[in-house]
Amino acid sequence: MMNRATLALLPLIALAPTAARPAPKLRHMPASVLIAAAKAAPLRLIDALETYCDGETSIGDWLKGLTAPQVRSTAWTAGRCELVNKLNPLDEGGGLCVQATLTLKHPKHRGDHPEIEIYLEDPKGGKPGEAFAFRAMFDSNDGPDYIRFRKDFEIEWRDRFKDAPPSPCPDDQ
Repeated sequence: MMNRATLALLPLIALAPTAARPAPKLRHMPASVLIAAAKAAPLRLIDALETYCDGETSIGDWLKGLTAPQVRSTAWTAGRCELVNKLNPLDEGGGLCVQATLTLKHPKHRGDHPEIEIYLEDPKGGKPGEAFAFRAMFDSNDGPDYIRFRKDFEIEWRDRFKDAPPSPCPDDQ
């Protein structure tokens, strides 16, 4: 039987910061490994048969370069795919995804937290699977938008944030 002091501490233990808890293992792969792999993956892997001048830029560098002036912080997480559409097989996601949730310096409203998601293939040989698709939720000038391509995300981002850096690809301007 637990004593009163132990019982009194239980609610505090449940509210302890998640940073003190071990990172979840996802299909025998730590979240930190999946996040690092997604951030390091070249953009060409998520560009859906398109070729752009910045295709060798890493996803992490691209996101930071595009959003840094407007973003206070970026929270990277890994787990089951969240931005899915079960009605469209192309949008069902894989088993694992990496998410980047952006905290804006000047959000439109309390729930204004753009999120991108990178779909990953299943891990093989103890290594993370390759990135293969991009999805995003973004509150554009026209309202909330489900975005399937990173170039569309860039267009929406630059439309809302006029001080965003220009595209590095001359054909995109």
